[in-house]
Amino acid sequence: MKRWRAIVVGLNHYHVTGWVGSLGQLGDRVEVVGRHDPDLARESAPGPDHVDPNLAPVFPDSIAGTPFDTDLDRLIRETRPDVALITLSNSLAPAAIETCARHGVHVLVDKPGARTAAEAERTFGLARDAGIKVAVGLSRRYGRGWQEVATLRESGRLGRLLSTEAIFVTSSVAVRDPANLIFRRDEMGGGILHWLGIHDLDELLWLTGDRIVEVQAMTGTIGDPSIDVEDVVSASVRYESGAIGTLHHAYALPRPGGEGWVGIRGTRGSVTIRPSGDWSWMGGASPLESVRGQHVTYNPAPSTGYGATGVVVIADLLAAIEEDRQPLATGQHIIDALRVIDAIYAAAETGQRVRVRHAAGDQ
Repeated sequence: MKRWRAIVVGLNHYHVTGWVGSLGQLGDRVEVVGRHDPDLARESAPGPDHVDPNLAPVFPDSIAGTPFDTDLDRLIRETRPDVALITLSNSLAPAAIETCARHGVHVLVDKPGARTAAEAERTFGLARDAGIKVAVGLSRRYGRGWQEVATLRESGRLGRLLSTEAIFVTSSVAVRDPANLIFRRDEMGGGILHWLGIHDLDELLWLTGDRIVEVQAMTGTIGDPSIDVEDVVSASVRYESGAIGTLHHAYALPRPGGEGWVGIRGTRGSVTIRPSGDWSWMGGASPLESVRGQHVTYNPAPSTGYGATGVVVIADLLAAIEEDRQPLATGQHIIDALRVIDAIYAAAETGQRVRVRHAAGDQ
């Protein structure tokens, strides 16, 4: 079995210790051979400045002695990696992805890896043209519950799409610390819509099989005016089929963690999916048939690293390289979601409905 050489690119990210932990769980297949960060001080830092409370606060000892370099080109030349884990801010990630692409290094990047759809189109387009595989941290595409709902929709058990909703509230800005990098517009591009809403938007695009073509929206910086990104967003969306949906996200809970759901409603059935992957369906073959229901609950085993799907994402990238196929979550999925996010921000700024920009030939 091939032993893959990996480098960690970006050491001051909210999720980096989790992803590194997942790499460690594949220790028989993956060896971390180098570390990069543009800030020299990160070489000796035990962990990032801010860490998701569900993840390890510090890096494992196994990577502490690996070569460190602030020059990514030089690190790649000297360590000859096969893959790079890119956990940089959205302002810095595109250049790192492009550097890896020039060297033929495959990439796993924490979402979204760009601030706008235009940045993502350029960056992931260059990676595609270079022939490297790029997996992105849209982890729900790897979750069993969401995959089962996708199959349910494809089998026709929802019928024609009528409406959707995506609701998620999570720990407040105060709980996460206003100094957290995720609250800097110049570094991240946006607030909760960029950081967490992108998961729900990607989920809706995937599970409905429909494009969002028009939006109207409101955003606000309400809980902590000291940050310069939105901590609350509400948006209405129209799908190409004519169906209408709503989205609401907020940093609003006085504790770590979050709660919410995604609902997809059709003419033959309705499904609700929780952040855990648990899902419930109800419906019938016709309006006159008695309503039937199905509820599926998951109890994944406790997992170190980046949750239950972290190892799955990495293993899928390695398999995609070996099999010369695309990973389950790709740069194109990021581009599709960021086009909607760009339109939502434009709608909130102008107070007008905004059409989502789709590239010619998009399906």
